[in-house]
Amino acid sequence: HFFDILGATVSCQYNGHGDSVTFLNRENECTQFPAPIRFHNHISKDAILQMLKEANDLKGDLRGVMIVRDPLEMVASSYCYHHRGAEPTNAMEKGIPEMGPEEGVPEIAKRMLMIIKRMAEAYEVSAPHILAVRYEDLTHSPEQFDAGVEKIMEFLVRDEITELQKAEIRRAVRVEDLHRSAVLGISTHNGLNHTNDEADMEAARAALSLTPADLYAEYVKYREVLGYS
Repeated sequence: HFFDILGATVSCQYNGHGDSVTFLNRENECTQFPAPIRFHNHISKDAILQMLKEANDLKGDLRGVMIVRDPLEMVASSYCYHHRGAEPTNAMEKGIPEMGPEEGVPEIAKRMLMIIKRMAEAYEVSAPHILAVRYEDLTHSPEQFDAGVEKIMEFLVRDEITELQKAEIRRAVRVEDLHRSAVLGISTHNGLNHTNDEADMEAARAALSLTPADLYAEYVKYREVLGYS
């Protein structure tokens, strides 16, 4: 929505993963067709530093947004999502539908560790070129979602677009707000429901304490890096 409203006609993705960020000319591989508007579904420290180098080489400016989330909540959420068999072809899901939370949550914690590590390392090098936005803020309420959109819009485009364009963006992106989409009856994204039942989440959270101590300590460390301690 954001870039389409601004008239963007091309974008790219890294490694073919994740959503397209423009409607037009969107199925491009960034390493082969480095469009100025890019989506990276597995952002890392190295990826940020490489994009920054490319921007500097072109005497340009790198501006981006990354979303961070409490690592332990990510484990609980991932377990619930894969336990219901949402993505059978995803390697993260192998065997998880057959595991109760006592077995499945520690296993998901083991499988997700490198994802969490990459997120924390990317966060450490994000400022001042990448704005880190907390998932918890965006999903807390419609008001906080709107505040997050304002923050993102100010960071990415500053005073370079009109007030009318800003108003159009505010209106268009509201369909991505989980609270508003629930009211509108929109609960899936690309055919996949990424929201979890709260009772299932509570059971998964309770099982986090069963994670091996050394592995749990890694999660505590990355929570501190991300500001969740």
